[in-house]
Amino acid sequence: MKICAISDMHGLQESVYIDKCDILCICGDIVPLKMQRNIPQSMSWFKKQFIPWCEKQPCKQIYLIAGNHDFFMENNDKELNEALIGTKVIYLNNQSAEYLDEESGKVYSIWGSPLCHIFGNWAFMRSPEYELEKFSLMPKNCDIVLCHDAPYGVSDVCMQSTPWNKFEHIGNPELTATVIGKEPKLLLHGHLHSTNHDCEKLDNTDVYNVSILDERYEIAYNPLYLEL
Repeated sequence: MKICAISDMHGLQESVYIDKCDILCICGDIVPLKMQRNIPQSMSWFKKQFIPWCEKQPCKQIYLIAGNHDFFMENNDKELNEALIGTKVIYLNNQSAEYLDEESGKVYSIWGSPLCHIFGNWAFMRSPEYELEKFSLMPKNCDIVLCHDAPYGVSDVCMQSTPWNKFEHIGNPELTATVIGKEPKLLLHGHLHSTNHDCEKLDNTDVYNVSILDERYEIAYNPLYLEL
């Protein structure tokens, strides 16, 4: 099964070319920055522009989570899921899904969470206790995990020089603890745009940053393609 994974498009989805694949994984921060705190405008953009873009992509299924800039997706699961009825997009908010690969007959387990550790006034940021409670819903030995935040200690040192970057580990400790206990095969994340985009290992889990933007919010990375 061929998967494609991307994150942190921030409204630039029309500039992203997706090759033919079985599933497309989108790890949050989809909304344009200029409208991120305007909930009605963002929801209208999601329905009129983002969903049609998704429907055009050469894949069988799309799995989507939110990110810390996607304020319109917080506390709006009902409207989001209603908008996605009849589409190829499945929205995951600390939830599981299954994908049947018709060619092999294998069923792949997929779990997604938008949660990020607190570092400012952004969407989907929660206390460590809340995060651990929701991360505990991750199935044991899941095939694919989509998270917006990066796990602490792995794939979480930004490489691009910025006024705020101290070149230190800045990932999510609660996510790391959960992954070590749950042992998913693959974890895909975004959020920290310029960390290493090659595979890093967290025990037995392959971890990839799939952000397509750098810290200047310019397209700098290609979508990730993997064969499972």
